Amino acid sequence: MTLSDTHPASEPRPIAAPSVGRAHAAEFKRAAARFASGVTVVTARHDGLAHGITVSAFASFCLDPLQVLVSIYRENRLHSMITGARSFAVSILREDQRAISEYFATPGRAPCDAFPGVACHSEVTGAPLISGSLAHFDCVLTAAFPGSDHTIFIGDVVAVSAGDGAPLVYFDRDYRGVREHQAACAAG
Repeated sequence: MTLSDTHPASEPRPIAAPSVGRAHAAEFKRAAARFASGVTVVTARHDGLAHGITVSAFASFCLDPLQVLVSIYRENRLHSMITGARSFAVSILREDQRAISEYFATPGRAPCDAFPGVACHSEVTGAPLISGSLAHFDCVLTAAFPGSDHTIFIGDVVAVSAGDGAPLVYFDRDYRGVREHQAACAAG
């Protein structure tokens, strides 16, 4: 009998924890900081209000159907807004959009009608998309998988766009630009 015989594909499969002890949180954070990732802003609009946060836990997920996933902290306001709206949007930031990322990374912001100083538009779901972003995905929520303190939201992509430019990157607890990195390497 295989694991798939006892758990249908639609159900998350439990994985036994290793019996050799747990990793240390500080070392885990240090190791995770070594993974360079693009910077996204995930947004939702619910009951006439919008909210968004800077997120690095984003991935393309499937091509058929077109899907993406994001991981959102359960205590964040955006979590309940995505659940209530049953939709969300992801904007991938360009390297010159650091200030936008910093705005959405600011804790304690309340949902609002519009984000001050941030140009946005919407497409199918009504979730705000950051104008001028490198790419964006407008999504209808199709699944949610709870973890210990985060939920992985999977969305069917109902609108998508990609532009030209270089991405904003987050590495070792700081923002980086691809062109900035290339220039530094060329300088020696």
